[in-house]
Amino acid sequence: MATNARGLGLTFAGEIAVVTGAAGGIGAAVADTLLAAGLTVLGLDRAAPRPAAEHGERLRSASVDVTDRAGLAEALDELRGGQPLSYVVSCAGILDETGFAGVDGTRWSRTLDVNLVGSYHVLDVAGERFAAAGGAMVNVTSIESDRVIALSNPDPNPAYAASKAGLAMLTKTAARALAGRGIRVNAVSPGFVATPMAGSHGDVTNLPETLAPRVPLGRFATPAEVASVVAFLLSDQAAYVTGADYRVDGGFGLT
Repeated sequence: MATNARGLGLTFAGEIAVVTGAAGGIGAAVADTLLAAGLTVLGLDRAAPRPAAEHGERLRSASVDVTDRAGLAEALDELRGGQPLSYVVSCAGILDETGFAGVDGTRWSRTLDVNLVGSYHVLDVAGERFAAAGGAMVNVTSIESDRVIALSNPDPNPAYAASKAGLAMLTKTAARALAGRGIRVNAVSPGFVATPMAGSHGDVTNLPETLAPRVPLGRFATPAEVASVVAFLLSDQAAYVTGADYRVDGGFGLT
């Protein structure tokens, strides 16, 4: 039996969104969701740019490392063509499987530079190019920002967890600093998502036996489900939301 779709559509007063980490995983899903909403997306990633395909000029991509502030500014100026920005979604991040003991300074620095300092560069450089009317930003953090996750592997990764905790606090700092310019800043903290990063640890079709009892909804999230929450936080319907952290964890935080 066919069902009638009902709902309230999201609206977006702005036109151009920046998405980092846009070549795959949650970043690609966010880019696709915003393109479907009619926005122009500037997709940034260290990997090769995604083809424009059916989106044409509304998807403009560049290869750039978020730790390269000058390169980031150059890429944004080239892609935006003089138009102001209205939205930013910072998805770029790395997970270095180190375990707790003996992590050297190089590995610490790389993780913090990408996940925390790089995200700051994105917020700051993009913010300088925002429309006068303001807009919205979302940082993709992690449930590891405030909880030790050591289920499939009991040896946690301190640099990753610390970087995501720092990003959660950066979100609040940015929300306070940019509110006067009409720019809202929020975070989304995904739990277990079926992405290539998660797939490197094994099958993402079903939750592993050690994890399944801890996730009340009983499955991995899809990247599109995380992207939908990001889209809401960018939308006009979230106009009074700033400094918040939305957990997308299938109820893991309840167990």
